[in-house]
Amino acid sequence: MPIQKVTREEILTKSLEVFRHRGYHNTSMNDLANAVGLLKGSFYHYFDSKETLMKEVLSSINIFLKAQVFPIAYDTTLPIEERMETMLKRFSKTVFSKDGGCIVGNTILETVNLYPQFKEILQEIITGWMDALTYMYEQTHSSEHAIKLAEQTIMEYEGAIMMSKLYGKSHFYKDCYIRTLERLTVHG
Repeated sequence: MPIQKVTREEILTKSLEVFRHRGYHNTSMNDLANAVGLLKGSFYHYFDSKETLMKEVLSSINIFLKAQVFPIAYDTTLPIEERMETMLKRFSKTVFSKDGGCIVGNTILETVNLYPQFKEILQEIITGWMDALTYMYEQTHSSEHAIKLAEQTIMEYEGAIMMSKLYGKSHFYKDCYIRTLERLTVHG
């Protein structure tokens, strides 16, 4: 029997998992309502559309990353390696899933040309990640090279997630993590 009341936070958390595993286009409002224990009609009292809900899910991810993840990069009281490790682990816990891949990367691929309201938020997330990585890489590399390393890191993470998901092997992701940390060292 469906529960009568849920909080918006509960809806966002459970909807994130549904979107992460099913993708945006393969998720129906009925799927989302079922995930939180509501009838589809009741679900519309909280969110008037799937687009509105997804925008709020992405916004909540962005707010969390800005408050709890990206600031780690700028905490100079910690050694740089510890900052990078902590930030990557927290970022991964927030946006990556073993079964569903990366909610940010998946949503970009699925929706960026169809839903401009998602694009701005997705760009903010990637820009925040890039800025945090760049800041840390600038500790051991020139600014220009640090930007390229940050871009390369993000592209490699998304590719590693895709390969890990496709082949069911985690070494792609683990190798990417190791290379990300190695980039903090000046070579040659």
